[in-house]
Amino acid sequence: MATQVKRTVFLAAVLVGACAACADAGGRTASMRESEALGGWTNAAGARLTLGADRRMAGTALHNAMLGGTSCPDAVTGHWAFFGPLGDANTVYADDSFTSGDIIDLDIRSSEGACLMSAQVHRDARGFSLCLVEDPDSGCSARELLRPAPHADAAHGSRTVTRAARKSGNNARRASMPPGAKK
Repeated sequence: MATQVKRTVFLAAVLVGACAACADAGGRTASMRESEALGGWTNAAGARLTLGADRRMAGTALHNAMLGGTSCPDAVTGHWAFFGPLGDANTVYADDSFTSGDIIDLDIRSSEGACLMSAQVHRDARGFSLCLVEDPDSGCSARELLRPAPHADAAHGSRTVTRAARKSGNNARRASMPPGAKK
């Protein structure tokens, strides 16, 4: 009997630890500006999401960015927008007029039908990360998190991560600008 109780306590501790690790993945919820969202986002598992300045989005291998997989197609295109602040009657909606936020709506259209998912914005010592979810009550582990791609597609807001930014730990992304251009 004592052995069974020890196993149960151990299993409960492991599950609590696993849930805590998921909750902390990517750091705290953070708000990001549109300019910080633009470009490519990837993870080591091969998922890729690209957010364009024209509010178009494209993604591949997104099942590798979602804990437990997704019901959405694996290669997608669609539209993205920030969700706005909580409004009357605790309602919230996504709209192109919002230029910052802590949740991004990904409205996916495909021949297989429509699919809705969101990208929860987090920030830690490595910088911003996106956690893709279909259910707002779910989260990501560190494996699923999308981080800024080191080199984004020029058509979608080209940026590179500077060596100094990597060393400082803030993962600041610098917009490619012609010499003499003002920030």
